[in-house]
Amino acid sequence: MVGILRDRKWLVVLFVLLSIVLWDRYGTRLGLNAENILSIRPGMTMVEVRTILGDPVRQEVDRDIKFFCRCNEEQICKEPERTTWTYTRKPVMRALSFPMLWVHFNSRCHVDEVYAKEYFALGMDSRGMYMVKLDPCDTTDRTVEERYGDISAGSAALHRLREIF
Repeated sequence: MVGILRDRKWLVVLFVLLSIVLWDRYGTRLGLNAENILSIRPGMTMVEVRTILGDPVRQEVDRDIKFFCRCNEEQICKEPERTTWTYTRKPVMRALSFPMLWVHFNSRCHVDEVYAKEYFALGMDSRGMYMVKLDPCDTTDRTVEERYGDISAGSAALHRLREIF
């Protein structure tokens, strides 16, 4: 009888440890998929993004942001406020690759940029998987300026995002 109880304790411990490892690796990706990520477009509101992706894991607000742009002679633009929603987190155990997803909002609370990245080599190296952003010179929040290389084009972006989400 004591042997059976001891075996069950090990099974419970093993189950708990396995659950922790799996939650650490996949927990923040629940509900995220390539189709939903690609449906987030620059210019969307926070409410629209929350409807598609749900609540972010973390939300940060930065103030007085300066960034490169071609809107003026100095090629520096300023944004009074930028909100970043992070939809994934770095797992504690980074033995394999893991994805990260950020949605940035401008001071008018519209999507400014969507950026997905894959970390690998214990989280020490990374590669951009998908990026689409607004033209910073357009105050109407309607003009898409950049896409990350050729991978944001339809099926290629979908395929690459499906690999990590």
